[in-house]
Amino acid sequence: MTRFPKILGLIPARMGSKEVPGKNMKLLDGMPLIQYTFEAAEQSELLDMILVSTDCPETAFFANCFAAITAPILRPAYLATDHTPMIDVVVHALNYAEEHYGCFEYLVLLQPTCPFRVPGMIDDTIRRIVQQNADSLVTLRKIPDTFNPFWAYAFGENGLERAIHAEGRPMFTRRQDLPAAYHRDGEIYIAHTSLIREGLITGGKTTAWLNEHAFGINIDTPADWMQAENLVQQWKEQTKNIFSY
Repeated sequence: MTRFPKILGLIPARMGSKEVPGKNMKLLDGMPLIQYTFEAAEQSELLDMILVSTDCPETAFFANCFAAITAPILRPAYLATDHTPMIDVVVHALNYAEEHYGCFEYLVLLQPTCPFRVPGMIDDTIRRIVQQNADSLVTLRKIPDTFNPFWAYAFGENGLERAIHAEGRPMFTRRQDLPAAYHRDGEIYIAHTSLIREGLITGGKTTAWLNEHAFGINIDTPADWMQAENLVQQWKEQTKNIFSY
């Protein structure tokens, strides 16, 4: 039987957003964007604690409405700039958690800009990293063949050249021959706390969880927000028996 270590969930929610102002508390189909992540985290059976790191009093007050969220952490201004590395936010939250609640073995990072996680996904990723005894986990999506990096070009010193030099391989001419390539989708990151202490969120022995549901989005721009508005009803219909809305 798998032993599950003590696991901390962290939802980072900075107030400033230049392209979509007030993004985390902005209503998406009648619900603040961040609530989608709150409710997904509440459904997890393997998160021992959920914290919210924010510089926004409104977000902190809203987080207190959810029983599963242990506490909002009001982060200092120097950790809420456009250039603040996420690892600094994570380390600050981990220090707070361990000072007040004891040690944790893994931290699960849940960004509110990815609202459409599927039911069971958080616990599935936790099981994956624990069973594989890995140091970190990322959720991935397959890059569409049209944008596969093995078909990409770049301008170099000698003019146009292949962006990826596959040793001994000719240029792929058929879609069916392309090696599969993947990108991080931002929905879930998990890191062992010892890795975080080294200043890393991903690294060491890294595993992945392949995300194949149709609702993946990471909201950074107004165009992303419009896409989310187009997807939200389909996503709610698929998950209506799981979440409350």
